[in-house]
Amino acid sequence: MDRYISYVNRYPRTLATALLIGYPIANVIYLHWSLSRTIQHGKESKGLTSALKKTISSIPEEAFSSDHVMVHDWAQRSIPASKVPDLRLDELIILYLKHTMSQFSRLPQAYLLKTIADPEDRRTFEVDYISTLDFKEGDLVHGIYRVIARSDGKVEFALKPLGVVKGSRLVVAIERKGDEFVCSSESVMWKDAGEKGLMPLERRLMKWMHEIASWGLLRSGTKYLMSLKTENRV
Repeated sequence: MDRYISYVNRYPRTLATALLIGYPIANVIYLHWSLSRTIQHGKESKGLTSALKKTISSIPEEAFSSDHVMVHDWAQRSIPASKVPDLRLDELIILYLKHTMSQFSRLPQAYLLKTIADPEDRRTFEVDYISTLDFKEGDLVHGIYRVIARSDGKVEFALKPLGVVKGSRLVVAIERKGDEFVCSSESVMWKDAGEKGLMPLERRLMKWMHEIASWGLLRSGTKYLMSLKTENRV
């Protein structure tokens, strides 16, 4: 014990630096672990298959060939229907997206996207702008997410291609299943099969940050929907 105390006394700045760096990293690691235990999730990397058409309608037909490979992940969380306001699915998905997209605007990923966004698109990161959206086809949010398809309780976004990515989709949905609402988020990116460059979701750190954001927003969004029921009772 004396040896450790001696080390602290001799190198206080080194120890302080280690704590300043290590503590935030430990918090983020714990957050990822905690979210992974409360959110259902999965992922796969292979060629695009027709099975994706069941949940994502807007992927172009030519993408479903051996000429492309994909990265696909999904996450979902179920909440009791009794704790959610009595609204149509289309109304719930708009409320859910306004909340989660506003939350996303405060994350590091949003700041990064804003730096590469076209000047005229930077307003799409602002909460005041997001609050006006009904997420109709053609609406743009966070500079790169364009609504490309709508159905009952589901919004499909096409992302502006970046780097080696040939195409990508983000799908956010709310579905009623018995006595529960299932809120979900699904992402897919594809590239040419012979492309050696990595897509964002193929990079370990970016995939890890994506999971924290996706799972965290899912948890925040579902809590928000349940809070609306509580507010209506007051």
